[in-house]
Amino acid sequence: MKSVKKIRLVQSASIAAIALYSSMPAFAQEQRPEEGAIGDIIVTAQRRSENVLKVPVSVTVVSSDQLIQRGANDLSAVTKLAPSLQVAQDNTFSVRGVGTATFANTVEASVSQVVDDVVLGNREFASNAFYDVARVEVLNGPQGLLFGKNASAGLVNITTNKPKLGEMSFSADGELVQRERPGDNGTGYQLRSTLNLPMGDRAALRFNAIYSDQDPITVSNVNPAVRNDLGLKNVGLRAKLLFEPTDNLSIYVIGDYNLQRGITGRYDITFREFGSGSQYPARGLVAGEDNLNFAAEAPNYRDSGTGGIQANISLTFPNGMELSSISAWKEAKSNYQFDSDQTPFNFFSYNSSDQKYDQYSQELRLALPSGNPLSGQFGLYYFHSSSTADGFRGGNNGVPDFVAIGFPFCIGATVTAGPPPACGVSNTSFLGQDYDYRLKQNSYAGFGQLSYQVTDTVKLTAGARLTYEKARIALQENFGQYFVTLGVPQNVSNESTDATDLSYKVGVDWQATPDLMVYGFYGEGFKGPGFSNTSPAPNAELAVRPEISRGGELGVKGKALDGAVTFSLSGFYTKFYDLQVQAFVQSLRTFVLSNAATATTKGVDFSFQAHPFDGLTLSGSAAYVDARFNDYPGAQCFPTQTTDGCKADINSSLPDFVGTFNAKGYRLPLSSRFTAALGAEYAAPISDSLEAQFGVGYYHRSPQSGGIGAAFTIPTWDTIDLRAGLKANNWTISLFCKNCTNEVRPISIGSDGGDANPVGTADPVLTLNQRFSFDSVRTIGVRAGVNF
Repeated sequence: MKSVKKIRLVQSASIAAIALYSSMPAFAQEQRPEEGAIGDIIVTAQRRSENVLKVPVSVTVVSSDQLIQRGANDLSAVTKLAPSLQVAQDNTFSVRGVGTATFANTVEASVSQVVDDVVLGNREFASNAFYDVARVEVLNGPQGLLFGKNASAGLVNITTNKPKLGEMSFSADGELVQRERPGDNGTGYQLRSTLNLPMGDRAALRFNAIYSDQDPITVSNVNPAVRNDLGLKNVGLRAKLLFEPTDNLSIYVIGDYNLQRGITGRYDITFREFGSGSQYPARGLVAGEDNLNFAAEAPNYRDSGTGGIQANISLTFPNGMELSSISAWKEAKSNYQFDSDQTPFNFFSYNSSDQKYDQYSQELRLALPSGNPLSGQFGLYYFHSSSTADGFRGGNNGVPDFVAIGFPFCIGATVTAGPPPACGVSNTSFLGQDYDYRLKQNSYAGFGQLSYQVTDTVKLTAGARLTYEKARIALQENFGQYFVTLGVPQNVSNESTDATDLSYKVGVDWQATPDLMVYGFYGEGFKGPGFSNTSPAPNAELAVRPEISRGGELGVKGKALDGAVTFSLSGFYTKFYDLQVQAFVQSLRTFVLSNAATATTKGVDFSFQAHPFDGLTLSGSAAYVDARFNDYPGAQCFPTQTTDGCKADINSSLPDFVGTFNAKGYRLPLSSRFTAALGAEYAAPISDSLEAQFGVGYYHRSPQSGGIGAAFTIPTWDTIDLRAGLKANNWTISLFCKNCTNEVRPISIGSDGGDANPVGTADPVLTLNQRFSFDSVRTIGVRAGVNF
């Protein structure tokens, strides 16, 4: 095994070396601001290009240089640069402590993702690697008013680089890494390239490509006789055409396709802690907070593909008004199977699904000229999505095969007539759950926002969005034969739900000085209705009500010390109604999505950037968040819970079993009270064409709530990143480490279903499992890039 790893490392190093000298995006030379000053940061947080210091919204901006320098190669890695953004398993995100912690694709996310002005309605898109990204904007708080679709908690706005007219250029970068693991360390490499081609004076093409191959985060002991794609491979292609036939007309077309293969970071689950009465220690299994050992006897794979095409057409009229049309079609496909009991025994070895998703969206937007006393924009929006999914979860609960085949389990038995011990049925597994659903969603909206400059220093803003949404689901579940059915047997649901909402925002900005703006606003956010993908009872309603957020923000932004320092400070308070929450229902032994009552998030965001002297840039951001349930009757007790009236440590068949409680006062899943990120970059000239670069980054996160209850708390996390390198006119090279002190932390902690009810026992067991990301362990590597 070690020799294979050494060969892999040599091959990876060779590829990186070739990429450095022949084909590697890019590190184009940038003009530095004058000494003691910081250049303007332009964002599109309000759907038009503006200086971030003039935008009355709390927004964290991560530039392309920061993404490359800090090795933030996907959206999950941005969390270390934008403290208000948090990530958990299955590409679920939260902003200011509020997110949709569910693996069901039957509801939309509370934190929306937008790429090049198109809302992406499926979380599979969030797993794509970054390439040729211009910037990432994390917008805190409700943001659905201007961005096409609902975003009740926040929004991540990703902008890629447009083709450049009249320019022929090529750029590329490569990265070779080694990650800390027990035994053999894991390796990985990534190559990205960009080609910009002019087509006369009025048009240009831009082509992007990415390929990466990463070893798994965990150390695996798996059955070699079945399929095991344990690492992560990513291939992405993107083509863009920008055509400006006149000075007033722009046509921008983008097509892309991305493929991923592998389960690491998603489905390679390890044990964190064995509960009292666990059957696992006697079988030689191990657990621990930094346990990276993963075992399985069933197949483990994930094949994912996303792609689509979009056209952005913009026409500017002689009076300065701009009419924009954004048409887009996107698709996502995912086929996976993983051994969810993470053991070499069949407790709960099968969790598989085949999912397909496509969406079509059309937006028309009319923007008034900027610079006039009255400015703003109006628009119409349509969104349609269609989803299909079928899957199976199950296993034999640790029952040996020679026992399972006989009565009363009858798993894989030959059906024989007669009384017991004859088997009248042939069960697929001891525990089992299957599902097949078809989901269609439609959204129609009209929106508008106006700003009026009352005086030279005071501006009033008001906006509203009228949204109508309708969704329909056809679900069949549990038509297979199982000894114990997880959920409701042979259940059929055909439902539709709809909702109409008028969301709004009113605010005021005061330009106290040319370099200082004070702002405040109050508004409502909306997240549409959806469905649970599992029924809580026979013939029960699956629909979950819309999620509504109402709250406001007060903030100040500005420059100080003659532009050497920029800063932003905001305080916020938002209350959520009918928060959509997923919980494990012990009596059904499965997850069900429902509405909590109310929850509140409140706190403070702060960020700054300083340029004390030529060559040195300091930056930092922090978020203090208190996100809690105000009222949540019906929250599910976790196994062994005895607080708040729960008696979940007693067998559910007994009359005094209490399986739910009111989670009032509990922290929201995916919330952390305090997070902070600090960075320093220093460039020292060596010659006229060469400079040395040094960088350090620090990230702190206080304990994060991984679920409802102290058992699921992820401990405090402190990481340090370091970088040192050289930069010339058309090439760069650097050595780096991320999480240099190897502070191992998971991205999620959950209860283990396979160990919850050991055979022959009455009481459930609380065994904890965990999942990791690439940033969970120390990574060292080399990064290089060229541009021509």
